Amino acid sequence: MRDGGSKLTKTHPRLLIVIGVVIAIMAFGAGTFAGMEFGRGTFLNTAARVAQITSGTFETRKDVNIPGATNLNALEVIWEVREKIKQQFVYPIKDDKKLTYGAVRGMLASLGDPFTRYLEPDEFKDFRTDNSGHFDGIGAVLEMKTDDKTAHDDVVISSILPEGPAAKTNLRPADIVIKVDDTVVDGMSLTDVVKLIRGMRGTPVKLTVIRKGNDKPLAITIVRASVEVKVVEYKMLDPEKKIGYIWLRQFNQNAVKEMRLAVDDLTKQGMKGLVFDLSMDPGGILDAAIEIGSMFVDHGPIVWTKERGQEPKALNAIPGSAIDKNIKMVTLIDGGSASASEIVGGALQDSGRSLLVGQNSFGKAKVQTICELQDDSAIFLSTAVYLMPKMRDISIKDKDGKKGLKPDVFFPEPDPNKTDLKFKEWHDDQVGMAKAELLKLMK
Repeated sequence: MRDGGSKLTKTHPRLLIVIGVVIAIMAFGAGTFAGMEFGRGTFLNTAARVAQITSGTFETRKDVNIPGATNLNALEVIWEVREKIKQQFVYPIKDDKKLTYGAVRGMLASLGDPFTRYLEPDEFKDFRTDNSGHFDGIGAVLEMKTDDKTAHDDVVISSILPEGPAAKTNLRPADIVIKVDDTVVDGMSLTDVVKLIRGMRGTPVKLTVIRKGNDKPLAITIVRASVEVKVVEYKMLDPEKKIGYIWLRQFNQNAVKEMRLAVDDLTKQGMKGLVFDLSMDPGGILDAAIEIGSMFVDHGPIVWTKERGQEPKALNAIPGSAIDKNIKMVTLIDGGSASASEIVGGALQDSGRSLLVGQNSFGKAKVQTICELQDDSAIFLSTAVYLMPKMRDISIKDKDGKKGLKPDVFFPEPDPNKTDLKFKEWHDDQVGMAKAELLKLMK
């Protein structure tokens, strides 16, 4: 697989890698994954699961050995504090592992990066669990986002899965979760919020959210259910005008094959125009992003990666894979389009291959290395950024104060005061507007 420049490390026996910010439904935060080879097949199945509920891009490469500690002063201080607490704290310490985990979380929190986080062994085990496309939950992607004005960390709905129960409610992307049932989540980690939201299928959970443009908090009850996420949906949207439609839902190990089948089938049907839908797509495998981007862009970089102290590295299009340039394209994005979907969307926009429509994408463009530790816990550490083909860093605000890919044609966001509007209905309207823009290009 391609070398994307991030690593998964373990202090014993093997050294492996992964880039990623993970949201395990319902959440760990939006980000970019490289790969993790726990056994090749197991991880790629995990990648399929993670892509349903998290933003990320995956790939694999060998790491270098971790050098031994050369200065133990900091470790001695941590150990001294740990022992003082164990020996003198007014209440007995029943589980001193919590002290270690708390120290690790404290170090990571000091970085001021909401995407860097720590997973305890059980949490990391859940991340690695093989899951064949089914999971129980509300069907929404959550992430931790820092408010630019207040510097407060908020738990935000990043995107909503159309198959899930949340899509049948008026929950929307960008809603800020302030309570789960009767528990106020302010100050809680994203992982702890996830635990509150998880539960048995068929049971209700009430989310209290704040929505920009709406003065009062909204209480939304969602009945948990089993969710099966599709990788690709496609159809001839307008048989008479030969307009095809492909909705890429995640960049997992089946995405390239299913995208190729969709493109080939629509091409055989005489497709002359394509609405390519990347909305609510949180990402997936990096190699899949390169291959899928190459189905439309025939040369040049699909994306650049840049690590600390390194020059940007181009991941180029695969020659000979692109469809006919005469097939006009419009690509739909929204605030839930993140990571791998931003990579492909950015490649299509920068190359001039497709008109980009919708709303600004998520705009994280940051890479996390997942370092597996000796007790089977792990840290998610931001280590690099992605740059668009024209060297744009989409995590930086533009002159309008917005991050992410900026559409060539903006579509209206859902009215915050129409609290009965279902997100699926709004998305269908967006697809209709994308078709209208494509028809203009085809004249």
